[in-house]
Amino acid sequence: MTRFLPAFFAWIVVYVVVTATLMGIQAAGLNVPLPMQTFLLTAFLVPAMMFVLGPFASTLAQTVIRKVEGRSPNP
Repeated sequence: MTRFLPAFFAWIVVYVVVTATLMGIQAAGLNVPLPMQTFLLTAFLVPAMMFVLGPFASTLAQTVIRKVEGRSPNP
């Protein structure tokens, strides 16, 4: 079970970012075609996942795995 936690947390993060970005495009009143929406979404999502959200999700998953396995975190 614990081996699937990192993938689960990454999925949660991607889901939230995709939903928020699409809602932002919609709220801004941008009536753009699907390929442009995809471009805008990936232009934001890929750097965010690589440099911010990916490391955060990884740290969160490791913390949960340690707690589930009963180990204390390394200093």
